[in-house]
Formats: sequence, C-alpha cells, structure tokens
Amino acid sequence: MITRRVTAAVAALVVLAVIGAACGVPTGDDTFAEIPPAEVPFGLAATSTTTSTTTTTVPETPDTTTAVSTTTPIRLDPAEVYFLSRGRLQPVVIELPPGFSADQVADVLEAGPPPDVGLDTLIEDGLIVSSIESRAVLTVDLDADTFAEIPSTQQTEAIAQIVMTMISSLRRVGLVNFTIEDELIAVKKGNSLLSDVGEPLSYEDYSLLLVNPPAPVDDAEVDATTVPSDEPDQSSTTNP
Repeated sequence: MITRRVTAAVAALVVLAVIGAACGVPTGDDTFAEIPPAEVPFGLAATSTTTSTTTTTVPETPDTTTAVSTTTPIRLDPAEVYFLSRGRLQPVVIELPPGFSADQVADVLEAGPPPDVGLDTLIEDGLIVSSIESRAVLTVDLDADTFAEIPSTQQTEAIAQIVMTMISSLRRVGLVNFTIEDELIAVKKGNSLLSDVGEPLSYEDYSLLLVNPPAPVDDAEVDATTVPSDEPDQSSTTNP
C-alpha cells in the first residue's frame, strides 16, 4: 500500500515539479528523497523528446513565358479580269491563289467588277457553264438562256470579256472557242464579223475594243534601192 501511495504522489509531483537530477519526493525541508528506479512508474523515467516541424511556403514563380505569334504571308498570283468602261474593255488585276484554274477565273468574272472601280459588265452569274483546256485552247461552254438574254448588239463585248480575261490570266491558254450544250457555235469578233463555227479566237481578235487599243501596225515600207548598172560608163571623153 505504501509503495502505491508513493507512486501516486510521485506521478502528481512530476507534473508540477521542476526537473531534478533524479526522481524523488519532498521530505518537508526543501529536500527530496530519491526514489529507487525500480519504483518509478513506467513512462516517467523515459526521456521525452519534442520535435518541432517548421513548414515554409515558397511562393510560386509567375510564368514569364511570352507567346509569340508569327504570320506567314500567303502568296497570290495576279489575274487580269476584263470589264467594260463605256463599251470598252478595261482590265482589273485581281489576286487569286497560286495555280488558279479557268473555273476560278470564270467565278471572278461572273462576280462583276469591284464596287470602287466604276466599271460595268455583261457577264451574268451562270453564263459560263464550264471551261476545258486542251493544247492551249480553252473551250468555254455557255448557258443558252443566259446568253440569249444579252442583246445581240452587245454580244461582241460579252464574248470579248471572256476571251481577253481567259487568255490574259491563264498563261497556258492562247485561244478560246465556244460551245452551247457542248455544241460548237459561231460568235462575233471584235470587228463585228461572225466567226466560223468552233473557230478558236485570239487576244488580237478583240484588242480593238480596249480602252487604249494598240496602235495599228503599218506595213513595212520597202525602201527603193539603186541597183548598180553593169553597163560601162558612157560618158564622153575628149580625144586630144
């Protein structure tokens, strides 16, 4: 019983007492009586170790990466599309993707002139049905109803718009002929004369309709040359 009481007293005093060199109990005169190690309760004799953990928060470094956008220019090729200025042909340069086709040129022609150029056109949407190139000759198939809506007095200018545009824009094309429903037809030339059926037409056939037509080329004048005479000089001489 004494041992249990002493043990209980020690347990209470250890909590309140200042750390001593050895475990003990007060004797009443400011001294402590040492308790044998065997009588110290389990756990009180163990060394207490306190570990302090410090957590440091490192601020995130802001992302300083700058996105740089690059723009690659798209190369375009020029196409000369012919419209009308008071009945005369006037070219307008329109840029198209490289390697553009005859159908793309036809689409631009049918779309009409840009609004800021002050030009007119006789080419209505749907007039050109198809364009097929073979051996430098472009065959243009026309819609019969749309072509019939063009007054006969203006059909020359309409055909001229197509011929001049196609030949000027498509480097591989040098001549143009026309069909309706795949049947070759005759059309008016720049001199108002009717072509032969299926006759291939050239740039020169309509160049007289340009706003600034080329100057006519005169026939080369043949300079007269003096042919030396084989006859001997007949000039008289005075005999002494």
